Amino acid sequence: MKNTDILEFAKKISGIFSNKEQALNNPRNFAHIQIHIRPLFFKTYKCFSFYSEQRYQHDIWNPYRQSINKLSQEKDIFILSNHKIEDQERFTGGALDLSLLDKISKYKLEEKFGCSMHFKERRPGIFIGNIEPGEKCYIQHGKDKTYVKSEVILNEKSLISEDSGYELVSGKKIWGSNFGPLIFKKIDNFDYFIDQDWG
Repeated sequence: MKNTDILEFAKKISGIFSNKEQALNNPRNFAHIQIHIRPLFFKTYKCFSFYSEQRYQHDIWNPYRQSINKLSQEKDIFILSNHKIEDQERFTGGALDLSLLDKISKYKLEEKFGCSMHFKERRPGIFIGNIEPGEKCYIQHGKDKTYVKSEVILNEKSLISEDSGYELVSGKKIWGSNFGPLIFKKIDNFDYFIDQDWG
């Protein structure tokens, strides 16, 4: 029997999320973005995993982020690791059409070390996630190498996310929103995919 807690978390983190309302109300400061987090069959990577795409709504066939996320649990912390996919362009649209992901496990994954998200249930049904401790999740931003801070607030109806990057030595903020977090509402579920027989 699979761990019920991890299945319940998986139901919350998977789905289609949109910040349409936020973007319409404040188009100057927020682009319209969708996040698709699609559960994969357990057999794909021999673990709980997801294929995720993030895209601007005006350019749905050109996602700016594609990744594989593997889900595990250590005590009361849910860990979502982050992996880059070899030849990721060939899987574009896989969040909408699962058949495009049939052979994805044959392609190499490169783990983004230091960039796993750690989620903990702070109140019933509400999870707070942050990048793993250590400030070792690096992103090159122009000529600057930065470390990333990220916070996600997750429940069954929404995902609120804020990312920012900081200069390694001074800790000065280099990039990130000056207008607050992105507020996504869940507009579709993949709950039907996740149960005791997932995989």
